[in-house]
Amino acid sequence: MGQWAPPTRRLLSVVPSWVTAAALLSAATPPTAKLIVAGVLAVTLWNPAEGLLLAAGLAPLGALLAVIFDFDPFRLTEAIVVAFVAGWLLRPWPAAVNGPKLPRYAVAAGWLFAVMIAASMVGMGWQLSRYPGQLRQTLTVLSGGYYLGGDGIGVTEGAKLLEGFALVAATVVLFRRRPALAVELPAVLAAVAVCAALSSALLWRGIGPDRVLAQYARTGYRIAAHVADVNAAGSYFVLILCLSIGMSARERGTHRGWWAGAALACLVGLWLCASRTALAAAGVTIPVTVAWAATRKWRTAARVAALGVLLIGLLAIGGVRARMLERDPSYAGSGLRTQFNAASLRMIAARPLFGVGVGQYYPESSLFLSPQLAWTYGHENAHNNFLQIASESGLVGLGVFALWVAGGITAAARALARQPHDWRLLGALAGSVAFVGTCVTGHPLLVTEVAFPFWLQLGLVAALGSSTLLNLDAGTARASERAPARTRSALRAAAAVVGLLAVGWLTASALRDPLAPPPSQAVDGFYGWETGADGVRFRWSEQYASLLVPADVTRVEIPVRAPREERGHTPMGIEVSMDGVGRGRFIADDRWTTISIDLSPPTPPVGMNRINVRVDRAWRPALLMPGSADMRLVGVQVGECRLLR
Repeated sequence: MGQWAPPTRRLLSVVPSWVTAAALLSAATPPTAKLIVAGVLAVTLWNPAEGLLLAAGLAPLGALLAVIFDFDPFRLTEAIVVAFVAGWLLRPWPAAVNGPKLPRYAVAAGWLFAVMIAASMVGMGWQLSRYPGQLRQTLTVLSGGYYLGGDGIGVTEGAKLLEGFALVAATVVLFRRRPALAVELPAVLAAVAVCAALSSALLWRGIGPDRVLAQYARTGYRIAAHVADVNAAGSYFVLILCLSIGMSARERGTHRGWWAGAALACLVGLWLCASRTALAAAGVTIPVTVAWAATRKWRTAARVAALGVLLIGLLAIGGVRARMLERDPSYAGSGLRTQFNAASLRMIAARPLFGVGVGQYYPESSLFLSPQLAWTYGHENAHNNFLQIASESGLVGLGVFALWVAGGITAAARALARQPHDWRLLGALAGSVAFVGTCVTGHPLLVTEVAFPFWLQLGLVAALGSSTLLNLDAGTARASERAPARTRSALRAAAAVVGLLAVGWLTASALRDPLAPPPSQAVDGFYGWETGADGVRFRWSEQYASLLVPADVTRVEIPVRAPREERGHTPMGIEVSMDGVGRGRFIADDRWTTISIDLSPPTPPVGMNRINVRVDRAWRPALLMPGSADMRLVGVQVGECRLLR
């Protein structure tokens, strides 16, 4: 196998190697999963480039394989990638130090974001340690069955981001030793996309595992066989679609036909999953990319003007279409998208610099969602990857993350500005940009089967772009030869370490205290306190409202009243739910009635329970109660609750 890796890489390999070994030795790991993971590790130790291709071929289908071989919920996709990362880090660096590389600012951003993720885990562990036995239990679960469950301190979610960063780095580094990856990696990614599209087509015809067929029956006309999230599937297919189109334009003869077939398969997969966001991303990215290539001989001013007009026109059409959907009452997402964005902004405002903690958006979302969203979902993700990252890592984390992603994209853009006929790079870059565009209204980076192919393609984009620049500019190559000597400067290294430690300390310190919900009607759905004619204090609810009570409360008694309405309205029905699960239906009339709800402690470190209420109808007292001038849209009156501990 040759010389072992230097100390830095050996140190970085400790965690992925330990996690992989634990999975292979654990009795809880299914035998088929052990065989797949061991195979990826062995191939990577033998030849890291082959291991990369094997991981690229298996990872996107991990969830489907887990269902076929009946070992769901084992996270096979992540296990495959971690096994590859462990094997790659244990191998020595390629002999050639010169070659494609990410820009320095992107490398620095990657290290900084990794430190912030690690510090976030420390900060959340700090919170969890306040609950007797919880931190020990969490660490025990992680050590004994990492791929079988989640955790309360963000280890699993943070690790997914770090694994994605590792895939980008591995692709760029291995490209130096094996330039043939420029053709081999796109071929593997496209072949897997063809398999994913074919499995969706079979599912459409009623052929597939029973569990996947049952899921299709629930989602109706939207189909994605290899992942449960149809919108994330759309992001995946548009990513590989653009890559396949670029490769088709580059190749000749039968190879062009193969790539055209792959592009057609991706179109079928995109059509079957019916993701509006992905279709819009394709509808904007592909025409702009084609126009950019077709006008490469135009003068710069004319070219910029033409592309600007085309882009504005496409965005205007998309905006009109989105507005029509939002106004359509039959559209399931009508109005909810705006509420999700507002909830994310409230979470960002709670901790703007360093966020609420990696992996904490979903469990903590109940403190920030609007009453309607809380009633519908209980807990949810942001439906916007950028807002989710900003909420969990703060504005600092979002900026660092953006620099990391921009590193590969800008290198490719610079290369294409000098060599515009590189169709492979153009297609790969267009797919990456389209994928990033879908992150505005979805969260494909949370779905590992979709996120990992994106990271691989982003690494390919960075490697191709950097390689092109090096080939075009010999001075850049000479500068890259001198770069390692400069970066090994002791003073700069010391400054970097001190800076990383400072940011890590600030991130961990920002997460010491638990979150509290913002005092806002947008969160609880209640108007201000009033006193009735009988001397009882109450608040009017909207149609949706929420009560947030401390975690140590075991029972809450809620007094409610629905003043008599004219025009023959029946007493008001009230439905109560928690975490998206119904807790009963109650009837309120013009007398005070008490609703009693028993509570269980929320999962630490979440510090509050949320009780969600929906009334049958919202009404305006001025229109239905004689003598009232109140034009607010209200539901029922809710008095002062009694909290029992």
